[in-house]
Amino acid sequence: MTCWLAATLSILLVLFLLSCANEIDYAKGASLTGGDPAAGKDKIILHDCHSCHVIPGIPENANSRGPALRHWGGRSTIARTWPNTAENLEDFLEHPDRMLHATGMKTEMAMPTIKPADAKDIAAYLFSIE
Repeated sequence: MTCWLAATLSILLVLFLLSCANEIDYAKGASLTGGDPAAGKDKIILHDCHSCHVIPGIPENANSRGPALRHWGGRSTIARTWPNTAENLEDFLEHPDRMLHATGMKTEMAMPTIKPADAKDIAAYLFSIE
């Protein structure tokens, strides 16, 4: 009886962990933004976004300080203020200081200048994360 219980609990644990995993749906990200999610993944690394954020599918930095970007496609807001739309995310990526200043949030981030095409592709990748 104990072996059966242990096996059942093990299976339930594995199923639970799998349900918590982030799935990445490039087609969804591309359709929501018009960007290229695969290019966005490369641009996240290029712009060093993963040095502050944990982003599914991107190598992690042990010293991440920013919020994790898991389940991005299911979030309702950006910086707890703006609706989570492709347009707002692209604007945030291009002008984070301006947008965070409007919330009263303080930031230590020194984000590089992200051009509109890069912002669109990064947004496509983030919206691919379910």
